[in-house]
Amino acid sequence: MCQVSQTIKFCSCSDKLAEATKHVKSIYYIWKIERVVGINDFAMDGLLMEDPKQLDELSADAILKELNSKNLFDFDYKPQDNDSLEIKRVNPKKKHHKKKLIGSHLNFYYLIDKWHIGYPDAFTYQHEMYKKGNVKVLNK
Repeated sequence: MCQVSQTIKFCSCSDKLAEATKHVKSIYYIWKIERVVGINDFAMDGLLMEDPKQLDELSADAILKELNSKNLFDFDYKPQDNDSLEIKRVNPKKKHHKKKLIGSHLNFYYLIDKWHIGYPDAFTYQHEMYKKGNVKVLNK
């Protein structure tokens, strides 16, 4: 169960997440952490995009400040360099909510003892799912 003490909480209640989100009829947010598991052995070109700074009422700058000042996760989590955190909006009314659209997600990565806004070096490292859950936005 998530302990509510901050303005945002990353809950890992995975056993109840799927069941709870089946019944949600309005927009909600989910998160996932991916961890580096190896180095890519192929070369790839990419397109640089500006990192989204706002997702509805969620501000990337405010979340970053919270991430770097306290534990927002409801489980024992020690970030490692190049861990990536994605927060995504889910709208159950839309059938194709799995598309990554600009403005539908926020991304953070952990490097040298702090979180940063943006993506880790996806062209260098292979990532694997570490943990996921739902986001609780709390009123102050």
